[in-house]
Amino acid sequence: MKAMKKHCSIAILLFITIVSPGFSQSIELEYKAMMNRYMAKEFTQLEFKDLSFVWRDLMDSIGYPDVPYDSVTKKVEYEFISALDGISRDIIVNRVSEWAAVSFGSTDGLLTNQGSTSRLILNGSLELLFPDIFMVWKNSWRGYVEKEQLNSSYCFFTMVFTIKDGKMKSRIVNISYEYTDPIGDRTVSRTLNSCFPISKNEQDEWKATITLVNETRESLEAMIALLGDYIQAYESDYNW
Repeated sequence: MKAMKKHCSIAILLFITIVSPGFSQSIELEYKAMMNRYMAKEFTQLEFKDLSFVWRDLMDSIGYPDVPYDSVTKKVEYEFISALDGISRDIIVNRVSEWAAVSFGSTDGLLTNQGSTSRLILNGSLELLFPDIFMVWKNSWRGYVEKEQLNSSYCFFTMVFTIKDGKMKSRIVNISYEYTDPIGDRTVSRTLNSCFPISKNEQDEWKATITLVNETRESLEAMIALLGDYIQAYESDYNW
């Protein structure tokens, strides 16, 4: 009994060390999720220890995704503020609509006005790449081995633009994914929020999930930056 308690203490101490609160609020949820699974006897002490080592190695190699995760609402929503000095609200609204038509092939959306503020709601999508790991048959001597390849996922989302003279706030909400499982050749649909806690996913999906989340943030940041450039180029587009 004393030996078992000792092993348990080592495993718990190991995981607490791995998930030191140097990342973000979500890292605490990872610890709680792992501990809850351990307390529910979903895996043994040895399995818990092994998972802890795998998690530590993953954090050392690619780190934990930096996302605005709200542990109360359990949602990830991105918000960007763009300074567009000297550009009127009407021009910004028109340029956002044009950009959406060019980028997504549609301007279907909702436009409302309240005083000096306009709100434009549109749907969009991006294609993302992330690593997928699956087992392939090598030969009779090595048997099945892990293979990693890039998989493609469509990322769908809703964009809520709040626009005033000279500035724009962009919120990206309702983020979801759709991709093909290379093993079962089936379509997988999931939301960004369902990715958290990441440790609740299968161990061989941890890297793919973190990479997908990181690619989402980077792609959305780049998208909003390009939108800002498009808005600011209105004079060169119109006056020629």
